[in-house]
Amino acid sequence: MHFLWLFFLRKRQFSILLIIVLVAFGIYSLVIIPKESAPEVIIPIGIVTTIYPGVSASEIEELVTNKLENEIENIDNLDKLTSASKDGVSSITAEFSANANIDKSIQNLKEAVDRIKNTLPQDVKDPIVTEVNFADQPVLIIAISANLTPIAFTELSEKLKTELLGVSGVSNVVVSGIRNRIVEVLVNDESLHLYNLGINDVTNALSQSNASMPVGTISTAGIEYAIRFEGETSNNQDIEALPIGNKNGTLIYLRDVATINYAVDKQSSISRVSVSNRPSETALTLSIYKKSGLNVTTVTDGILAKLDTLKTTGGLLSDSQLLTVFDLGKQVRKDLNELVRVGFETVFLVVLCLILTIGWRESLVAALSIPLSFVIAFIGLDLSGNTINFISLFSLILAVGILVDSGIVVTEAIHTRVRKFGNVNIAATEAIKEYAWPLIAGTMTSIAVFAPLFFLSGVVGKFIASIPFTIIFVLLASIFVALGMVPLIAVYLTSNSHSNRFEKKQEEYTLRIQNWYRSKLVSFLQKRHQQNILIYGLALALLLSFLLPVTGLLKVIFFPPDEADYVYIEIETKQGNPISQTDLAVRAVEEILYEKDYLESFTTTVGSGSFFTGSTESG
Repeated sequence: MHFLWLFFLRKRQFSILLIIVLVAFGIYSLVIIPKESAPEVIIPIGIVTTIYPGVSASEIEELVTNKLENEIENIDNLDKLTSASKDGVSSITAEFSANANIDKSIQNLKEAVDRIKNTLPQDVKDPIVTEVNFADQPVLIIAISANLTPIAFTELSEKLKTELLGVSGVSNVVVSGIRNRIVEVLVNDESLHLYNLGINDVTNALSQSNASMPVGTISTAGIEYAIRFEGETSNNQDIEALPIGNKNGTLIYLRDVATINYAVDKQSSISRVSVSNRPSETALTLSIYKKSGLNVTTVTDGILAKLDTLKTTGGLLSDSQLLTVFDLGKQVRKDLNELVRVGFETVFLVVLCLILTIGWRESLVAALSIPLSFVIAFIGLDLSGNTINFISLFSLILAVGILVDSGIVVTEAIHTRVRKFGNVNIAATEAIKEYAWPLIAGTMTSIAVFAPLFFLSGVVGKFIASIPFTIIFVLLASIFVALGMVPLIAVYLTSNSHSNRFEKKQEEYTLRIQNWYRSKLVSFLQKRHQQNILIYGLALALLLSFLLPVTGLLKVIFFPPDEADYVYIEIETKQGNPISQTDLAVRAVEEILYEKDYLESFTTTVGSGSFFTGSTESG
């Protein structure tokens, strides 16, 4: 296999062109490869939630939970079934095997629930089956406060949602803290009698004109009926022109018997925002989601640019205050910057160590192997469909300390043989012939350590799959760079002789260190007693290191917690409590937060569930 590496050394113009092409494609791959916080892993989990108002936890377990569990446990590919019964609420979590088809599994779960729901007590609400998607999290959460009426807030949220859905990469926008728009129809009883119509004629016409059925109640007060409904009709004119009957060949419209007003529904969610410990203000909260497989930093940058445009004078948000509650793009960019910092630190340390040992020219040669290996590895990551996330970033940082070894070995081999042969071309050729197979064998050994991670099953296996992908790509790139590119670079950067006084002094210094180390090593190897002490000491240290996790002195966790710039607090009240009562509990927590000087801001959401967990009542 030597001929392949010697080919790159001898065909220099081709090799230089190849390096340029690989670097260009590597940088292009780094730019276009999707960047996200965590790998998109579809976890096959479904949750069945059933509401039975006014029933104790023990009763709902017996009457609802047990019946549902008995039916669900027969579903194919079901791996684990857990349940929780609380006052008025039954929650069942069905976890399927990692390789199961999530769509088919959720469909089987829905069919099982449909088969059993008719046997549940009459007052039980229909069970709701939801799919858990941990990857479907908001990439940006924005809180907007303004001095607006409730209906103006609702109109603002509708316009904002339309604007943001037009941003490239945005899949959904969830709004919290607003009241739903409703239409009130005030029916005049005298007009109904005049046209020989009844209230049913009005309600039927409204029902047929909207995709959703009328909601609420019909209240009677004197000679007027108040009808409230939600639907797709967009303006007063559409509703007013709704035909409700016919008299003597003339159409009777809703405007002939009623007055139509826009209004807002009762509060179903509350949002507030506080900045610099000031009292919280009413706000609306936008949770913005991206489409699968897209670059999170690009999407969030586009959203923030759109919001900046809307904030300009005369824009939709010109009189509003914006607070970025959560920015996933900022976190991902921070992680990428951390990788770049670690990379530069590694290059600096490599250069420093090699300058002190073999020379500044050789240090540059070895240092260049690090970025070259990375850019080539990015090509493999892009072509294999991987993304840049905190798992792959961890792998890249881990690989930095491994990939540099091959480049250093080849550089030192060339440096040593330059002293022997006096010619850098011959030195590079001899170094390749002598070290190619040992380096390849060493790299394959490292790859063999990480390759078994490919076969790790379950959700964890899918989650950490990018670790072996990333490290193996980097290691393969490093051996290619060390044997195919480093000798070529060394030919151009390494001189055949020490051309200046500094290099001569450095060479003398290096030789003195080598001779001192050689003498100490020979002396040690000649004393059997010292060798035994070292061997037994290493064996004891190895044994003690294995005992550290067993004894609990060394804690074992899947991923260590990272310092975050925010804290999330969830408050759960009894199911069925009115939102006003939950809000009282949340306000009590707000009073505590006002006293914390280190808090820059906080945002409260009550009633619509949390941004990330979807709780029923939270703040």
